[in-house]
Amino acid sequence: MPADAAMVQIRRATPADAEAIARMVRQAWADRVAPDSSGHQETAERVRADLGRGYAWVALDGEAVVGSVRLVRHPDPQERGVWEVRKLGVLPQYRGQGVAHRLMEAVGRQAFEVRARELRLAVRYDQPRLLEWYTQFGFVHDPSLRYSSPNPSTPPPFVMRRALEVRS
Repeated sequence: MPADAAMVQIRRATPADAEAIARMVRQAWADRVAPDSSGHQETAERVRADLGRGYAWVALDGEAVVGSVRLVRHPDPQERGVWEVRKLGVLPQYRGQGVAHRLMEAVGRQAFEVRARELRLAVRYDQPRLLEWYTQFGFVHDPSLRYSSPNPSTPPPFVMRRALEVRS
């Protein structure tokens, strides 16, 4: 039976969601991403660590987590005002229905709330088709940037950035 994305609700994640988020990431990555991706080893501890430095959202169909995304403060103190979008994922039966788009909208609203000056994200070297998808949210590939936490077992990812208007 196909999923009904209209029934999917987006809400802010809590530490209690960490295990379900980690499981969803592993499931979402299973059919899409090469075996050397860190997403295949996602853990509740990593999710909680990201929540400790930022925010996450879950897409819920009833009680089931069917998608998620995180917004985490850049770990380098010299990158003040820079936040990273991490681990956007949606289960296969919910893809192509706007769930990821709604999760990215939640990220954008939170970036405004925290007065971020820039958002960054990494796209795996073997998934360049995603570069175009992220442009709809104002991201551009910046070859001069290096990702803050690259996977040492893969080539470096493409880093994208979105400059945000600085508000006083």
